[in-house]
Amino acid sequence: MYEPTDNSGGSGPPRGGDANAAKPGAGRPRPWSVVRGTPTPVPIAPEEPVHNEVIPAPAEPIPTELLHLWTLLTQREKWNSLVVVPAQPGASGLMAARAIVEVGSQYRERAIRLIDAEGLPPGAASRLVRDMKAHVEQGGMVVVCIDSVLSNPVGVEVAMATERALLCVPLGSTQFSAARHTLELIGKARFLGSVTLQQRVGSKK
Repeated sequence: MYEPTDNSGGSGPPRGGDANAAKPGAGRPRPWSVVRGTPTPVPIAPEEPVHNEVIPAPAEPIPTELLHLWTLLTQREKWNSLVVVPAQPGASGLMAARAIVEVGSQYRERAIRLIDAEGLPPGAASRLVRDMKAHVEQGGMVVVCIDSVLSNPVGVEVAMATERALLCVPLGSTQFSAARHTLELIGKARFLGSVTLQQRVGSKK
C-alpha cells in the first residue's frame, strides 16, 4: 500500500513501497501468458521516487516465461515508465510488476525501480508523479503498480503520467466489461499488451 514518506524527523527508513532487501521467504513470482498489443508512443517529461522498492537480482536462473515477458515489453517500444494495471476491481498486478523489475535489474544498467501505489489516497497522486519523473530524469526506469482504476480513480492520474501500460488479467475470473472500461479510461494506445495472472488463493498479492 502506498503511504507518503517524511524523513525530516528521524533517520529511519522511509515507509510506503520502499524496500532495499528481499523479504524472507519470498519466492520468485511466476504469473502469466504473453504480452500482446500495438502501442503508440506517448512521451512525457520526467523526476526520484521516494516511495519505491528495489528488487535485488536473484541467484537462481530466470524462468523462460519471465524472459519472454521482458523481451516483449522492451523490444516493441522503448519506455522509461510503465504502469501495471489490474483489469478489474479486487485484482492486483503487484506480482507481475515485481517480476518485471526483477528481470530488468539484470538486463539494464540503468536503475529500475518498483513503486507500489496500491491504495493511493486522494491528493497523493501529484507527488507520486513528481517522484516518478524525477527518477526518470536522472536516467532511471520506473515500474509503478496501481489499483484498478475502476475502484480507485486516483490511479488514473498516475497511469496518464507513464509512457506505457500493462494490463493484468486475473486467470479464470475476467470481467471483460471491466477490462474494456479500464482500457478506455487510460487509453488503449498506451498499453503494450496484457498478461494473465494466477492469483494466489486467499491473498490479493
